[in-house]
Amino acid sequence: MTYLAERSVLLSLALALGGFGCVGLEAGIDYPSDLPSPDEHLTTPEGEADPSVSLNGFVIKDDVCKGMDIHPVTQRLGPEDLARFLETQGLKIEPKKARDNLYWFDFPTGEKKEGEPQQFVRLRLAVLDDHFAATRDLQESLLDHGPGWWGVRRSNLAVLAPKTSLSESVAFALKHKLVCWGMFAYTGTDDVYGVPGPYTEL
Repeated sequence: MTYLAERSVLLSLALALGGFGCVGLEAGIDYPSDLPSPDEHLTTPEGEADPSVSLNGFVIKDDVCKGMDIHPVTQRLGPEDLARFLETQGLKIEPKKARDNLYWFDFPTGEKKEGEPQQFVRLRLAVLDDHFAATRDLQESLLDHGPGWWGVRRSNLAVLAPKTSLSESVAFALKHKLVCWGMFAYTGTDDVYGVPGPYTEL
């Protein structure tokens, strides 16, 4: 292969990888089609109505978590803490251990059809040493997977969720009250954006 041809191949590969990184890894997962619109639970950063569901264009209203304990957590947590929280929301999910510090939470996406496997949205929960490590893990995981991936973080736990639109990710997190359990983050083209909500940690 000539020098120019080799450079052409390398440039094409670099452009392909760059483009791949800009769109985010595909998850091969369909979110439920019946998620409610998140609009009524959102406000502008200035506290006004009709926010834009865009990065830095909205915050989640506190009344989403009315009656729930949303004080910051500092103690070390485990997968059973998320499982208990979900059970209080009427959703019983047994965490599946993938490895020592990694668990899967499979959220059903509707009624199981006879003769077909149950469809689900799989969230990955990582158990880290402390909240600094959880913050770093979620940030790095989101950036590695690329735009459209999102997650929540609480104390030493980092939850990574598969790629979808910002509006759909917020709707899913609102439906299951994940925004009351942890801090919500979404991946843009070149950075991770935290969405202000009822639960906040330093």
